[in-house]
Amino acid sequence: MIYAEITGWGRCLPPAVLSNRDIERIMDTSDEWIFSRSGIRERRISHVIGAELGVVAGARALAAAGVAAADVDMIVYATSSPDELVPNTASIVQNRLGAVHAGVLDINAACSGFSTRSTWFPT
Repeated sequence: MIYAEITGWGRCLPPAVLSNRDIERIMDTSDEWIFSRSGIRERRISHVIGAELGVVAGARALAAAGVAAADVDMIVYATSSPDELVPNTASIVQNRLGAVHAGVLDINAACSGFSTRSTWFPT
């Protein structure tokens, strides 16, 4: 039996940060109030679509693994806010990376998607 193996990983975070302190300046709230209810102190603000972030993260994962995009078997893209419903975001990432043999799958996942936005399973 052949099992999937993660041999490299990559990430891409937007550079713009919106902190709870920033929100305090424009709303009647506080960092303590927001954090006690959500566990969030800051969030990233992207000026590009999620697929663009996925492509950068994917390219970094391929480089870390030393694997060519054509050798990737599966791309799983986890998000609670896809760019489009059809085509799915994983297929956009697949096309941009040149992972011509990879199956693709979007998973509607919030919390777990934030820690592993894209997962790559090379051969």
